[in-house]
Formats: sequence, structure tokens, C-alpha cells
Amino acid sequence: MSYGDLTSAEQAHWNEYTNLRQLSDWPGFSDGQRQRRTDSRAWLVERRKSIWRSAQPKSKGGDGKGWNVANRRTRWEFLKDANLNTGAPKHEVRLPAPGAMTQTERVYVEEREVYLVFTSTSDAQKARKVANVDWLVNRRKQLYRLLRDEPNKMARERKARYDALCIATGHGKVFTEWKKTHNKWGVPIKTEPTTGRAVAVSNARKHLGVKENPANSNRGEPQPSGWQRRVFGSTGVPWCACFTSCMAWDAGVEGSATAAVSVACSMARAGKGIYRGATRDPSRVRRGDHAVIGCESCHIEMVISDTDPYHTIGGNTSPGAGGSQYNGGGVFERHRRGQVVLWLLVRF
Repeated sequence: MSYGDLTSAEQAHWNEYTNLRQLSDWPGFSDGQRQRRTDSRAWLVERRKSIWRSAQPKSKGGDGKGWNVANRRTRWEFLKDANLNTGAPKHEVRLPAPGAMTQTERVYVEEREVYLVFTSTSDAQKARKVANVDWLVNRRKQLYRLLRDEPNKMARERKARYDALCIATGHGKVFTEWKKTHNKWGVPIKTEPTTGRAVAVSNARKHLGVKENPANSNRGEPQPSGWQRRVFGSTGVPWCACFTSCMAWDAGVEGSATAAVSVACSMARAGKGIYRGATRDPSRVRRGDHAVIGCESCHIEMVISDTDPYHTIGGNTSPGAGGSQYNGGGVFERHRRGQVVLWLLVRF
């Protein structure tokens, strides 16, 4: 059972639907997107039924070729409801979504990331794709008029939103310059970035082995007290979220942060501060995002792998299974499979 066994039309609809399904609980997800999710799923459900009908004997309305042609068996298995309910798109183009963006702008850009990957394979799918880009183009034009007519009002935030929408819609000089520095998947071509996810992981590794001094004090100079002061304003508090927040800031992420794990979860669900969203779907997690461990008020660490969302570096934890996992006093590399209750998506 493999994605590669699907036809090009099935792959296109799979990517479209699974992306929209994953975005369904994001703040700003619109009624239009909800309808596109419903329609794209309906196409896949009907396709699965049509595969079954075709595989039947001629006496029962099939074509008489059975299951052993055109990968029918594996395609039929792959399109089961269980897979539709948990699957993820195979490819996405990574587009910028700065913190100044509204929640609806951000979720439309996220939807656009998958539509850029494939050519529409039906008129209905093309209409859905056009509806997404038309919304983004109209919002881009609105921002252009605001920048022109109200040049001194929220200029910085509006310009950041406008630039991101230019990139998402392939418009103008901003898009041309962005394309020079990014590959076809939206990944920066630079091998040594000065900001971003790679830097966050590199910085976290530099702090491996940092421990409280004195032990069990929730203090230590220069760290973790320095991280605590930047996030909380004073020292002596549990500092796992102070560590993850500072790793994000030091890698160029903008936005407010918190020392409280529970507040971080609330911020992520609302798309506020350094966070653009929250998920329980490991396929949406990338290095630099944050993993909440144990419970939503217990502990938080930073994911350090694009392929293993349970591979983390955490502050105020222990180096192994012994000792406190949530107040262990040091920065250590861990593997948290079976312990993650939520991932917080960082606004890189």
C-alpha cells in the first residue's frame, strides 16, 4: 500500500484533502475551506468506490479485469477512511507567513502550499485552487491600497503581510527576489543560514550540558538565569519554556513568549506570539518546533529533527529516564516517543 501506486489525479486530490484536513482546527479556517475539504474528500471516497466497481466481474458491472491491473488493490486499500483520517500531503512548498499576518491570511497561505505542488486534474479541483488564490490576490490588493492610502498607519505590519502574499501568489519584484534564494519547495538555497530552524537547532546543541548552579536552585549564571530574565523578568522559576523561547528568538523568530507551558499551549492554539499553530499530527512538525511533554502544563522541549518529531533538546530536564523529567536542572538531548501530548508550531 503506497502513495506512489495512486494515479496522478488521486495523488492531487489526496494532497489537497489531507492538507485541508490538517488545517481544519487552525484559527481562521474559513467556510470556503471547509467546503473545499468536504468536496475533495468526496472525490476520493467516490474514486475508491469506482475502483471497487471496476474490479468486479462483468456480470456484476465491472470491466472483468479484476484487481490485478492498474494497482487497483493497493489504491483501494490506500484510500480507506482510516488513511484519509490520518494521512498527510506528500509534498508542500514552504511559503513565508510572518507574525503580522491575520489568522485567515495564514491559513490560506498554508492551503496554498499544497496547491502549488500539483496541476489540477478536474474542473472542480481547478475551481477550488482558483478560489484559494483569488482570495489571496484580493487580500494582497487590499493591502496595497492601504499602504498607498494610509502610508503611516501600521506600515511595517502591512508591508510584511503584503510581501508574503506577493510570494504566495507569484507577484512582482518581491516574489522574483524570493525565488532567487529558494528552491522549488520554498527551502532556502543558502547552506549556512543566519536565522531559521537550522540555527535554532545549532544554538540548542551549543548549550547541551548547561546545568543549574547551585543544583536544584532553578538558577545559574550566565544560564539558565539569562534565559529566565529575558522571558520571565527574574530568576528562580522552572525554565524549560524560557529555554525553548530563547532558542526561537535567537534564531530570528519574532513575537512574545512565556515561561508557562500551559500559556504557551494557549498561545499556539490561538496563533499568537512566537507560535503559528498547534497540532497533534507529527507529520506537520519540523525541527525548531516545540514538543509539550507529559501534560499541557508539565514540560516543553525543542524538536531537533525534520524526520523524527520526538527527537528533542530540552532545558530543565534530566539526561536519562532517571531523575525529574520536568525539573531536572540541565539541558539534554532526549527522545520523547510516547510522551508528547502536543506540538507547538513556531513562526519561523
